[in-house]
Amino acid sequence: MLRKQLLSLLLALVLAAALVWGLERLFVLRYEVGDIYPPYSSLRADPLGTKVLAAALGELPNVDVQRNFKPLPKLRPLGPVTLVYAGVDHHAYWTDQELLAFDSLVADGSRAVFTFFPVEYPPSATQDERADARERKKKEEKTESGRSREKRKVAEDKKKAATPAKSATSGPEEKKAADDKKESKDKKPDEDEDERRENLIDFDTVAQRWGCKFGYLPEEKGKAFDRHAALIEPGGHLESDISWHSSLYFRDLKPSWKVLYMCGTMPVVIERKWGAGSIILVADSFLLSNEALRGERHPRLISRLFDGPPTIIFDEEHNNLRDDPGIVSLVRKYRLHGLVGGLVLLALLFVWKNAVRFIPAHASASAESDVIAGKESGEGFVNLLRRAIRPSAVFDVCVEEWRKAFAHKPRELARVAEIQAQLAARPSRERNPVAAYAAISRALTRKI
Repeated sequence: MLRKQLLSLLLALVLAAALVWGLERLFVLRYEVGDIYPPYSSLRADPLGTKVLAAALGELPNVDVQRNFKPLPKLRPLGPVTLVYAGVDHHAYWTDQELLAFDSLVADGSRAVFTFFPVEYPPSATQDERADARERKKKEEKTESGRSREKRKVAEDKKKAATPAKSATSGPEEKKAADDKKESKDKKPDEDEDERRENLIDFDTVAQRWGCKFGYLPEEKGKAFDRHAALIEPGGHLESDISWHSSLYFRDLKPSWKVLYMCGTMPVVIERKWGAGSIILVADSFLLSNEALRGERHPRLISRLFDGPPTIIFDEEHNNLRDDPGIVSLVRKYRLHGLVGGLVLLALLFVWKNAVRFIPAHASASAESDVIAGKESGEGFVNLLRRAIRPSAVFDVCVEEWRKAFAHKPRELARVAEIQAQLAARPSRERNPVAAYAAISRALTRKI
């Protein structure tokens, strides 16, 4: 029994280990390909990602490639950096804190490279509004968690400060304080909504601050991915012609902008100084993708885009990839793998202990004396016969019972009487009640 339980436990452990290994391999394969990440993410290794570019830049001497998973105000580099926003939606929203942090970062000598998500065809006004509303909602949800934590802290501080004042008020003053509190509570949702709307700034407004606007190239049926951008910068040592995969372009440029490439007559790659730093806007992200680097690379243009501080930071926070430390992150950070393994081993030992006894159960003497061994019904009948009937009278009792059972069958009764008479005619030493009993049984069961 113990061996069978051990084999069952061992089989369960093997199946659990196989399940864990299979799930681990599945997640590893998904994360290696990276298709769970948004397009143009530097963590994505399929054709739509930019992981190859990040890895290639990291192989260059004196170049440090990093990824940012924090909100921009929390990014505090030690010096100027090259900040890369790949695959940005031009409907995206900024918060005022992000914009202030960005202006300060670039003005101090950093370089910002924006490549926008490709737009296949010019959207309608309704589609533009829907995209704008979608990006706004996404930004509100992203900033709501941090803001709610701050508000809870402020509310707790106000509540603690208001508790003594409430106890000091009495009469009309107490009623007035309660009315003021109710009124402020009623106005709070509207004020919060207005505050959110004031703090969020759409990319169109930011672009106007930088001195440009967004526009769309006219639709050409069947040629959405057959456009080309030509080099415009005089004396530029860049590729003279590159394929273009977006209808987005930049218009109403201020003189501070320098146009590098045009698709037709519309600027699609522009650059300008911003304080001690610079900003580059690219209306298409395809040239940074893994697919482009494999089959249609433009090394001179890429070199121009990253011709800035050697510390290159690929921003992943705008892709909703945030660094939210949890239990697993803390385990990896502090290398607590051994502790987790020990806890798992203790859990398995606990299960094993409750499933199998290490020491056989001890049978006490008192328990054995209280148990009455059972017997079969035949043994009980024999025991009853031994107590109630003498051995010499057993045959006569059986004959009497046969007579009662076959009272309406004279032929069987005659046969019983004949065998009993034959037994009685013999001397007492030669009598065999068992043989006579068997003879009567055969006579009564024989079919005539």
